Amino acid sequence: MNREQYRNPTNADRPYMIQHAGQNFETVIKELARAGFGGVVMNCEWHTSQNDTNQYLEEKSDFEDLDRRIEIAGAENFGVWLYDEKGYPSGSADGLTLASHPEYEAKGLAQLIADGDFTLPDIYDKIVYACKRDGTPVAFDTRHAKGAELVYAVRTAFEGSHAEKCGWGPRRYPNLMSHEAVRAFIDCTYEKYFAELKHFSEFQAPLTDEPSLMSGYVNLPAPMTDALVAWEDSLPDVYLQTNGVSLYPTLPAVFSEDESVHIEKIRFWETVGNMVCSAYFEQIADWCTARGLPFSGHCLLEECIDEHVPLYGKLVQCLKAFTWPGVDILTGDPKDYEGKEFPYYMAAQYVGGAARMTGRTQNVMVEICPIQRGQRDYTFEEERGTMNKIFFSGINHINSYLTASRLGDNFKEYAAHAARVTHVLRSAVWDGRIGMYYPIETVQGVFRPSRLGVNCGAYTGREAQTCMKSINDLTLELRREALDSTVVDAQWIREANISDGCLSANGLIIGTLILPNALYLPKDVSDKLAEWQKHGGHLIFTDGAPEGFSVCPDPIAAAKAFNPPDMIVEGVETGSVWINAWLCEGKRIWYILNTAAVPQTLTLRREGAFTIWNNNTGEITECHTVTVDGYSSIFAVSE
Repeated sequence: MNREQYRNPTNADRPYMIQHAGQNFETVIKELARAGFGGVVMNCEWHTSQNDTNQYLEEKSDFEDLDRRIEIAGAENFGVWLYDEKGYPSGSADGLTLASHPEYEAKGLAQLIADGDFTLPDIYDKIVYACKRDGTPVAFDTRHAKGAELVYAVRTAFEGSHAEKCGWGPRRYPNLMSHEAVRAFIDCTYEKYFAELKHFSEFQAPLTDEPSLMSGYVNLPAPMTDALVAWEDSLPDVYLQTNGVSLYPTLPAVFSEDESVHIEKIRFWETVGNMVCSAYFEQIADWCTARGLPFSGHCLLEECIDEHVPLYGKLVQCLKAFTWPGVDILTGDPKDYEGKEFPYYMAAQYVGGAARMTGRTQNVMVEICPIQRGQRDYTFEEERGTMNKIFFSGINHINSYLTASRLGDNFKEYAAHAARVTHVLRSAVWDGRIGMYYPIETVQGVFRPSRLGVNCGAYTGREAQTCMKSINDLTLELRREALDSTVVDAQWIREANISDGCLSANGLIIGTLILPNALYLPKDVSDKLAEWQKHGGHLIFTDGAPEGFSVCPDPIAAAKAFNPPDMIVEGVETGSVWINAWLCEGKRIWYILNTAAVPQTLTLRREGAFTIWNNNTGEITECHTVTVDGYSSIFAVSE
């Protein structure tokens, strides 16, 4: 940490403005610099005007103009990112991806009820399996089945999907489980930028925006005719290679509405997750790495674990494929950020956990997009408080849709505050020692495909809802007890070493693991945890546990007993201060948030000397009693 850079933040630590349009760019950049920004996210001209006949990514002059804008940004010492789509979700390239290959369009698999001989309706492409209710196959071809009770048919996944129901507008979408389809997106977007721009190497990263599987309905309160699960024609072969059994006889279990955990569902969604992660996230990351770029962006509806299944198979695996993982947050209200119905804080928590599990914590992105609610805009204090809560999860870079004009003269202070927190967190390693298990296997195992949107009332299973409530509530309850946790998944546990009573991998160390309603654990993970427990590891199961483990009656008390806080804050309202611990250059650092709307005077107590770093002013003092503004933060740094 550099004290001078903390007092007077550099552009590299400041928020970047997402600036899709290129008009009057010289003036715009100077205004952004005066406001306190340090960079821009940009793209080729979108040509959205009805009078504009030019085409996205098809005009040489657009690349020349973008080169000019990169030069202007560089002259102002601004960093630059590349936005990889026209609107969102990323993947379609405004139709270019599918233009020459309509067969790459996203597909879904439906379960249709039959009564004997069956003819497939025209809206479906083909039958891939037909059977009795117990899975016993019957004779079928692509359009007909004989003696069938269940028919499994493929159709295009567009109506009711995010490709149709997003805020940008309807647009056909490729199948992200297909390497060939994603390669087509790379060819017409990433390769085009790389070939046409003189200054391509000056991009710090591309930002991909909300790519997802389209088989899960979104923003859809009215039911569709059938429920879909993700499909790609190579899925049965991949499933067979991975699991050693055929996918087809397991399909009745995949669509089952039974509330118990089904291993067939887990295997299905694990296979889907592996395929989308490999085809989209890893393929683009590999392309970027080969050209010296990190890959960044964010996914769709990260907030709720039950939505991770239909949209990604297992979201956290996809997040871990990013070089610089990211999230978007659509509120500027610190109270709304902790909302029960839409828990934004969990979106940041999954992304922060992905970064820590991979050791890629130097640049963890948030796309700030505080959508105004009603007539009142968010205040400067509210935006500052929301930003601090986002950063608490390990995020440390802002790409912003929040304009300076919305905060007026206060934006400079907002930008400087964010930059100071960024400067400290980028050089620090989280040291909270409490892991929160990502119980995606349980959620996969009970997931029920729905005819409704996943964010509009779709019922995904009782145990999935329990998982979500448990992980969400425990995350907040720990924070109100001046503790913190990070998400860890099965793969991280597999990779981790057991030493001194802890699990450790990629710089992340865990001594206590909370498992929220983890009814199912892969056997190798279960065995590893049992072995770790024998060597001093602390396991805390809540709500439910697999065979051989027991549920803890008071998980928060147990976590606190195992991890007593080493920084005590006195003189404040209980639960109104969040604290988490970090290590940097041999020093222990505490990030301390006043989550109340009013100022609070904090008295800090611990063994050993420490200084207070004020994120509002940049001042560094040795006084251990400090007044922290409402919705503001400080660092305590051991000396």
